[in-house]
Amino acid sequence: MESTSTKPDSDGWSSYSLAERDRRWNAVRERGRAAGLDCVFVPLGAGLDSCYLTQLRGSVQTSCIAIPTDGGAPIVVTDRGSNDWVPDPRHCRRDFAEPVAQALVDAVQPNARIGVVGLHGGLVTHVRVPDGVVNDTAFAAAMLRLPNATFEDATDLLGFVRFVKSDEEFAALRRAVGIAEAGIEVLVQAARPGMEVAILYAHAFERMLAMGSHYYPLTLTIGSHAHSQSQRYVDVPRGVGLAEGSVIGAEVSAVWDWQLAEEVQPIVLGPMPESWKPVVDLQREAFETGLAHMRPGTTFGELIDAVNRLGRSGMTVEAVLYGCGYGDDGPLVIGDAFRPEARDLHIEAGNAFVWKPTVISADGRVRYACGGAIAVTPNGAERLGKRDHGPVSIT
Repeated sequence: MESTSTKPDSDGWSSYSLAERDRRWNAVRERGRAAGLDCVFVPLGAGLDSCYLTQLRGSVQTSCIAIPTDGGAPIVVTDRGSNDWVPDPRHCRRDFAEPVAQALVDAVQPNARIGVVGLHGGLVTHVRVPDGVVNDTAFAAAMLRLPNATFEDATDLLGFVRFVKSDEEFAALRRAVGIAEAGIEVLVQAARPGMEVAILYAHAFERMLAMGSHYYPLTLTIGSHAHSQSQRYVDVPRGVGLAEGSVIGAEVSAVWDWQLAEEVQPIVLGPMPESWKPVVDLQREAFETGLAHMRPGTTFGELIDAVNRLGRSGMTVEAVLYGCGYGDDGPLVIGDAFRPEARDLHIEAGNAFVWKPTVISADGRVRYACGGAIAVTPNGAERLGKRDHGPVSIT
């Protein structure tokens, strides 16, 4: 039976349909079978992957799922409730080791090949954790119960399912972008010399939470166009004030239905310095060049090279891109820093990225980035946000 309900759940978000659940589960099964696996196992620790497959929202770190690739029913172990996607999970308390091990024993034959999600960092998910995210105790208990089974990494198997998004996911992502842009609008309206940055932060956050975003800290870089040094804050800045000439680099993220979107907006208190204008112009060129190359079939290597080589007059350009969605649904690219395998990975219709190329001035005093969420369609890339791409000068 397919659910099309849009009633808010207990978190204030509308739920994905059962058709979306089946799309995800079937895609995992198909990829698992193609890889010769008997089961795809999302263990304790791979919380976002588990939420992606179960929508058990309160259990980012406290649920597991085993999906047999022969079409057998998935087995979910959790200590948090149930929902339409998983109406009858196996409940446990804080000790997951034995319940998870038993679930895996029940899901597969003793000599099964089991793909483990999150065992290592992936190419398009868990890109910031090369050593993986798996809870060792619970996983070790499962391995002991299945001494004849083969366990292998399946991080990218599930990652590439997440890599291409559905219409339902894009609807949620667009809503997240709208919330992030509303937060930026508050920053622009409220930022004034003499204001405490913590108060400014609170005003923006109040607006975003009222619109239904899940908690996700803002990142604010505070500096001055008169000085080269700036400070990046990944949580509430305390004891920091704004002054005439202050520059705010606002990286504003919002989450709706587990879809994470980020919008990046530089704000200058005062007129834009003349020395910044070539940097701003080059960054806009880099942004548009990147959009033109984000077409299905283009490799990330081609995209990176096209943008990084735009530097001129001593200015340098860095391609900066990462996935938006459930967290890391895409490769991590920062200038020339990325996994070498990413160069040959093809961009696909249905991808979604945070795209914010960065330009550094010839003297190194200005490091300027602007951008936001991008959707790749069959015809190319498009911005999901509606704000003008460029700095805001408050005079």
